[in-house]
Amino acid sequence: ISGSGQVVKSGDKTLTLSGANSYSGATTISGGTLIATHVNALGTGAIDNRASLLLDASGQFTVTDLTTESGGNTEIGAGSTLQATTLTQKSDSTLTINLNGNTVDPVIHAASQVSLAGTLDITGVGDVLDSDPASTDDLDTFTLIASDKTIAGDFEKLTVAGMDADLADFITVDGRIDDTGKQYELTTALTWYADRDDAVTDAHGTFNLTNADGSFAVNTVLENVDATLDPASATGWDGTSLIKQGAGTLILNAENTYTGGTLISDGTLVASNVEALG
Repeated sequence: ISGSGQVVKSGDKTLTLSGANSYSGATTISGGTLIATHVNALGTGAIDNRASLLLDASGQFTVTDLTTESGGNTEIGAGSTLQATTLTQKSDSTLTINLNGNTVDPVIHAASQVSLAGTLDITGVGDVLDSDPASTDDLDTFTLIASDKTIAGDFEKLTVAGMDADLADFITVDGRIDDTGKQYELTTALTWYADRDDAVTDAHGTFNLTNADGSFAVNTVLENVDATLDPASATGWDGTSLIKQGAGTLILNAENTYTGGTLISDGTLVASNVEALG
């Protein structure tokens, strides 16, 4: 497709664009699904997605302005990345990023402006974050979205799937805008600090290592977090105590300052620092 015209996708069926298109008009998805299987399939004009858009080609899509309206879903498929001038996610919209086999960081880059709202849905997390960390030193950060200017807004909801099922529940996978305000990152961190960091899971102080031959070393200082606990949390944790469960070994290497008790109900706890037990 070439020329100055625009593409409008309506109706509830699926339209697939597989050619290297050069049309300069807008692309509007008002119903059904539009699938782009070539990185140049969407022409050079602005994209307004009110229904469903899937970018499903290995490589980088380059577009001008991509807006996902309320009720719309834009999906970045496995192996795909996006270079945009502006990226706008409206309230009640969804941005889905499939990280299966994707090691490119960031997945999305915007040269001008990023405005976030709605839901971020992530799959394939195990492909970019260490799903079997041996210590807190292995906890990872992966950049999903980068902007040359400060990101406006934030996602209202984050759903994360595809993490290794064996990942211990004392590790939380979360997404957040970094301190510069210009990157949205996917991170793994200790669940101990989940409420303080506004993570998607509830904080707790239980380290359950089910593998008898396995171990995990905590090199991060464990301090009281009772002042930042979510009052609606279902864990019932007091924010000041540690529980060791499971047949594996937990190693505490830091000068910890938590003031509650330490309960070892199973396995082994190794305190390699005289202040490790708070």
